[in-house]
Amino acid sequence: MTLNAALRLMAGSVILISLALGTYLHEYWYYLTGFVGLNLLQSGVTRWCPAVSIFKMAGLKAEPCVSSGRSIHQGVHIIAGSMVLVTVAMVVFLKMTPMILLLTAVFGFSLLQSAFSGWCPAFSIARLLGFKQPA
Repeated sequence: MTLNAALRLMAGSVILISLALGTYLHEYWYYLTGFVGLNLLQSGVTRWCPAVSIFKMAGLKAEPCVSSGRSIHQGVHIIAGSMVLVTVAMVVFLKMTPMILLLTAVFGFSLLQSAFSGWCPAFSIARLLGFKQPA
């Protein structure tokens, strides 16, 4: 498993778990979901995530970097992080119906399954937006 796959696996898992906890225990768990979205967004922009240091110590390998521009993995992180943040903010701050968090669950599941399959819809969107595939 690569660093980016492990990061998507962890992010997708925490998103789904925190959504379940927010739904069945207390809505404050949605803040954890938002925190994951924020970390995905900042890792897509800065190319750094706190979990990456732990994954490197565990011996996971990074994919080769793109020589110029942003990689498709950064695009996936930016897209998923933005969408998670937007949907959670709509529920937490704008008091919209929690049903919109089903969309967040779809993002979480998509990230989770992409760790195993190597593909998620955000990869196609990121390619269309001009993010580059690592060599």
